[in-house]
Amino acid sequence: MTRKLDLSGCWNDVMHLFRAHRELLLSVAGVFILLPSLAFAMFVPQPAAAPDADLQAIYANLQSFYADNIFWIVLIGVLNGFATITMLVLMLDRHRPSVGEAMKRALAIILPYYALGVLSGVLTFLGSLAFVLPGIYIFVKLLIAGPVMVAERKHSIVEPMRRSWALTKGNSGRILIFLLVVGVTAFFVYITSVTVFGIVIRLALEGSIADTLTTLVDAVMSMLLSVLMVCVYAGVYRQLAGPDAEDIAREFA
Repeated sequence: MTRKLDLSGCWNDVMHLFRAHRELLLSVAGVFILLPSLAFAMFVPQPAAAPDADLQAIYANLQSFYADNIFWIVLIGVLNGFATITMLVLMLDRHRPSVGEAMKRALAIILPYYALGVLSGVLTFLGSLAFVLPGIYIFVKLLIAGPVMVAERKHSIVEPMRRSWALTKGNSGRILIFLLVVGVTAFFVYITSVTVFGIVIRLALEGSIADTLTTLVDAVMSMLLSVLMVCVYAGVYRQLAGPDAEDIAREFA
């Protein structure tokens, strides 16, 4: 039987997941998301173009920047993905693993998880070639394939995609609305916070200290945004999959 996504209930579940696992989630995100992004921002020269540069010059400058730093960019992406899997394990694994146990399991499934992400991305891109809407539909239908792989231990590639497609049946519109509301709100809070803190810091300080603190605020807010979105994916999965027998037994114990 297909479950209908309760938007308010889903948001409450997202907040419950964050509160219940806050320390563990933030410790993982701090090590594998915050520190790498801070190191990259502080030690890798950022692209800069002349004020009168045209679009072609700006594009060439960016292309050169990414080409020169492709190794570090890929490494940061891998670390961020590993953090995402670890956080999903912490929230969705019924055995309530420690951080170390969650990291071991994340490492064991990182290859199929990335393969799943690549295949989902390719399908979404191909769908987007047909007037965008099919791509959005495919993205929504495969949104919880990652949580399915983690929670239900379906370590193949196709099976989690089939399960995600089935769980989201009849809920594509609700999921898209939920993602848009949460995503747009969170992004607005992120931009506002970074801007306000940046202005305050530069009014109070100047030079390299101001630059460092502004970079730190940006990195922290980006990390919190990443943690929130992982909680959103886990919350949507939990709402659509429903509690398993062990969860019900634990609730009434």
